[in-house]
Amino acid sequence: MTDIFIISDDVVGSRMAGPGIRAWEMAKQLAGHFNVMLAVPDYSPGSEDRDFFDRAQVKIVRYSPQRPSPIKKWGESSRIVLTQGFTLSKFPVVRRLKSHLIMDMYVPFPLENLFVHRMKIPGIKDREFIHQNDLRVFNEQILCGDHFLCANARQRDLLVGALMCLNRINPRTLDESPDLEDLISIVPFGIAEEEEREDENLGPRTTIPVIGPDDVLFLWGGVLSNWFDPVTLVHSFSEAVRVNPGIKLLFLSKVHPNPLLPGFDMAEQAVKAAADTGLLGRYVFFNEGWVEYIRRPAYFRDADVGVSIHQTHFETHFSFRTRILEYLKHGLPILCTEGDTFADLVAGKQLGLVVRSGDKAGLTDAILRLAGDSGFRGVCRKNIMEVRSRYFWERTVAPLANYCRRVLSGEVKKKNRPSKSEIRFFCGHRRESTLRKVGRRYFWRVVNSLPFSMASRLKRLLRPFV
Repeated sequence: MTDIFIISDDVVGSRMAGPGIRAWEMAKQLAGHFNVMLAVPDYSPGSEDRDFFDRAQVKIVRYSPQRPSPIKKWGESSRIVLTQGFTLSKFPVVRRLKSHLIMDMYVPFPLENLFVHRMKIPGIKDREFIHQNDLRVFNEQILCGDHFLCANARQRDLLVGALMCLNRINPRTLDESPDLEDLISIVPFGIAEEEEREDENLGPRTTIPVIGPDDVLFLWGGVLSNWFDPVTLVHSFSEAVRVNPGIKLLFLSKVHPNPLLPGFDMAEQAVKAAADTGLLGRYVFFNEGWVEYIRRPAYFRDADVGVSIHQTHFETHFSFRTRILEYLKHGLPILCTEGDTFADLVAGKQLGLVVRSGDKAGLTDAILRLAGDSGFRGVCRKNIMEVRSRYFWERTVAPLANYCRRVLSGEVKKKNRPSKSEIRFFCGHRRESTLRKVGRRYFWRVVNSLPFSMASRLKRLLRPFV
């Protein structure tokens, strides 16, 4: 019997992004206290990553979205199942497991996807259909979970609203846990306290000859998702280069390590902006592929400033920019946009500079100050060293470990998930009688027997009422 079964919805291995890193690091931390199994998608790196997986005492299994039976078997033999992303949509069998079900909801994907598909999907009807499906998956998590994880206090507020609307916060919940700690845990993304140091020559100052030893290197340490704003950054950088030609900007990757995800329009726009301004290959650089997880530290150690510039909108308020943690880990002064929780931290603790969204002139000034004032960068690095320990994985995963310990000891009982009749009631749906169901079925049969054009018009007119 496995204590905790974690299902990663994203690639795990030598090349992985936020969701995969989170599942991997959580599994490693929990394995120090419990018997842990981690399921990774079959398109994750294979035998070539054996050394990577051998670094932790975690049992690794592989799953295929086309074959749900292994997930069912592993879940049934586990006392706690921790899932993320679209796992429930891919494997409906997880909903029916008797295991204690923990939902990791640190990525509010319905909010992210609103902006992803705004750029990629031209038709409003198609975007509405995708959004409705995202909401269905999100609400399914709320209805099926026994416990929920988020990354910060703002996300907790978002979860509380969703839980309240679907009656997961009710008189019985409050009697059992007035502070809701039995229902929600804040588990931020973390950073490794120690790391294996690979060959220092793997960094960009060695692999990209144009970047000189005395250049001030600005690093964009993650993907170029569509809610970011690298284009404004490139244009501001072109202005700053005219004043200080000893600066360089490196984007860690143009693509995502998950082969199932489409390319990012914003990445292509950033490359075009760099080419149009004459900076591409001279002052601005893009890694074509994804940097291996164990090689990433060499890039951050070579950098002088970490950058994260986004568009300020609805998603920003609830976001948790994991790349900022990499900057904290390696003591990099931070240049970021206002609006999210990390911007408040950067401004409040003087960890770098915060600029307004879309403020090209302000961003140029910030680039020049960080590049030209080594004393200010030193102050920022000193302040970062004082605050970064709060984000070590051992500390961020501690609330989850404590909760799992209480579940396994029997202190926390499995929550009463709402029944179908309760869902219909608080969602305003009445229960259909058998007579109404039969009548409706025969009514549509009659409509469908009519000529196609007539049937189509009737369906559009009558569907809201039948």
